[in-house]
Amino acid sequence: MKTILFAMRNLISLFLSSAFLFSCTKEFVPPKNTEADANLLAIIAPSGDPDHKTGSVQASFLSSNSVFTVASSTLSNLAFPITFISTAQNNDSIVWVFEGSTASPTTLRGNVNSPSAVATQVFYQKLGKFDVVHAVANKTDFNVIRKEDYVSYEFQDNLTIDAANDDSWTILSAAPIGWIAPDDSYVYLPCEESLVSYHTLRDPNTGEILATNNDNHVLSKSFRSFGDEPKNLVFEYKIDFIALPTVADVNPKISLSYNPVMTLGSGINSVDTDAYYELWSDVTYEVTRFRQVIIPLPNLSDFDLVFTKYPSALGANEEQLYPFTVCIRKIRIVASE
Repeated sequence: MKTILFAMRNLISLFLSSAFLFSCTKEFVPPKNTEADANLLAIIAPSGDPDHKTGSVQASFLSSNSVFTVASSTLSNLAFPITFISTAQNNDSIVWVFEGSTASPTTLRGNVNSPSAVATQVFYQKLGKFDVVHAVANKTDFNVIRKEDYVSYEFQDNLTIDAANDDSWTILSAAPIGWIAPDDSYVYLPCEESLVSYHTLRDPNTGEILATNNDNHVLSKSFRSFGDEPKNLVFEYKIDFIALPTVADVNPKISLSYNPVMTLGSGINSVDTDAYYELWSDVTYEVTRFRQVIIPLPNLSDFDLVFTKYPSALGANEEQLYPFTVCIRKIRIVASE
């Protein structure tokens, strides 16, 4: 009995001690983000100026645009303007931070009496997504807002084929109809708004299969002044079979190659015009719906991209056993995340 009473006394003592410790322990409060506070104060702070307004302030703004897509394959001279207008009230000081813009510096400071600070125009020239920071203050208060990825700038292909147009794709293979564009007179309904390499090439007048039907059908486009920042190529593609192969078919169906345009020492061109480096290919045959591909591109400013559609396996009479059509759409070049 004494042993039991002793054990119970110890348990009660331990409980009371734990309860006391719990009740006396202060509630945990996360430390303040002093670095973030310092960054805000570095942008703007209450002025303390006796001549300035008092009371609360709230940063807000309007913009003429925020999303840009460009179809030009040469970006060197393209810069897009955005006009920003501060709509804040009861403030005296204004600060803008335009990340990724061509403004130098990217931080603009002013006041409500400065028209160039209340409404300002800046330009964007690099691919990417960029934040916009707007801050306002008066004598006693300040407010900062950050709009993440507010400005977006990317390349969006125009899906045209025209050897005379630098912004279009060019057919490098012998067959001039090896690839067709969405605006051509012939439309392949299962792949609208796509670059299409048809399963069988026929003479448009006689309907006979062309001698170049079994060639590789090559489509190329040049890109210049795209900057040396990390970027991705994004596109969707589809392989559309007349009839799916009944046996495993490991022949390549479609590939994407890359031709870096650069010079080595003494002005020597580093690559031959036919020296392409494969970035991606597909040999599958059981999936025939559109799929998206994202491919990191080398950090070079000038390059060529080349799509190649291959023939299917050939039979004894040199006819393709499993003809298929390749469709490519929604081609974009975007900055890497």
